[in-house]
Amino acid sequence: MAISKNNPAARDNQRLLIHCPKCNGDMSIIRRVPGGMFYVCAKDGNAIPVTKGLYKDLPHEWVRK
Repeated sequence: MAISKNNPAARDNQRLLIHCPKCNGDMSIIRRVPGGMFYVCAKDGNAIPVTKGLYKDLPHEWVRK
């Protein structure tokens, strides 16, 4: 199911999963006080700084909540 920016109700039922490009594990967003927001892999600790639209370059999928 495609997510539409013009239909917030459709987005409410979806969440974005980002996968690590190295080990394909799930990544979560954390805030580091010096440095800002990062995607961090739970398996190997690989960290990538969050920038606008970065998720499009990483392996990702939209799943139902």
